[in-house]
Amino acid sequence: METVLVLDGLQRSALAVVRSLGAKGVRVISSDISPHTLAGSSRFSFASEIYADPSNSEAFIDDINRIIQKYDISVLYPTTEVTVYTLLEFQEKLLPVKLPFNDITTVRSLSDKAALIERCKQLSVQAPASVYYENFQALAASSSHFDFPVVLKPTLSRIKVDDGWLATSVTYAHSQNELETIASTSAAFRDHPFMLQEYIGGHGAGVFLLYDHGRCIAHFAHKRLREKPPTGGVSVLSESIRADERQLDAAKKILDSVAWHGVAMVEFKVNESGEPYIIEVNPRFWGSLQLSIDSGVDFPYLLHEATMGRVCPAVTSYREGQKLRWLLGDFDRLYLVLKGQDYTWIEKLKEVLKFMLPFAPGRRYEVNRFGDLRPFFAEIKAYIRSLGK
Repeated sequence: METVLVLDGLQRSALAVVRSLGAKGVRVISSDISPHTLAGSSRFSFASEIYADPSNSEAFIDDINRIIQKYDISVLYPTTEVTVYTLLEFQEKLLPVKLPFNDITTVRSLSDKAALIERCKQLSVQAPASVYYENFQALAASSSHFDFPVVLKPTLSRIKVDDGWLATSVTYAHSQNELETIASTSAAFRDHPFMLQEYIGGHGAGVFLLYDHGRCIAHFAHKRLREKPPTGGVSVLSESIRADERQLDAAKKILDSVAWHGVAMVEFKVNESGEPYIIEVNPRFWGSLQLSIDSGVDFPYLLHEATMGRVCPAVTSYREGQKLRWLLGDFDRLYLVLKGQDYTWIEKLKEVLKFMLPFAPGRRYEVNRFGDLRPFFAEIKAYIRSLGK
């Protein structure tokens, strides 16, 4: 029996991987820096292990090797950027084990947003106009003028620094003064490379793909019906949809150019005219992974089959209109709506009624599932503990 190690067990995507592979008869070990995780609570998790914080890369790799040796692990499945990058960077120090990714250089060439923009130019893939700066000093020394608003975008979502990892985020400037204030005070812009991009109005979209050593064997798309916070963020209610052909073609151009292997999430901004602009590529599993599995594209199992070298036929269709609800996230969203000042009492009442609707055609729940309820109980306990802090 093959045994795999799923990292980042606190993530909902890790829970989806554990359920997918465990249901197919693969022995799954869950792991994280915490002993209490969603994935580790699942009945499909054979055992749960703890590893050191990846910010201490030496201790982290030692712990991963200990787990590999203890359970005779065949494959590692990390589900966050930090663990993906750390494992790839120190891959030569790992005991013999499979990692379902390209080499670290290729992964960085896609996840580095400045490098991605250059690749888009070479492949004639539409992307926002961008100007690259090494740091705030480079911006201050430049004589460039901009049409506001502009997008300030760090080239990396996570930056390795002396004391761990710096989480970065995209932000917006509406004037020269605001631009200089943000870029000079935020460490992500003050001390590290970033881009200024043209602002593209419209909505976000994306496609999710699986490649088997350069061959695309599956894709998927969904739309967000409700997000937390309500102004835009993490999906708490989503629905499977047909992938937009222009987005799919652009994503394939990018991934084909590096003979990709593994999963990837390619994100776009779609303007009012319906034109998609590529924004970023994330070479890992995504938050709403369970929706694709429910819709008939079992990305974790397909990736496992490809990684083990078995024939993996292409998936050419999936069920559209399938919905997935993250109940606790939806509860948090409702709380933000009810305490918000931008909603009328009628709008708040409508949101309460939508939340209370227990069942809807084609809807499934992400964490709370009959036959595997312990992750939901673990999530509730963790939520209650967080309220006490």
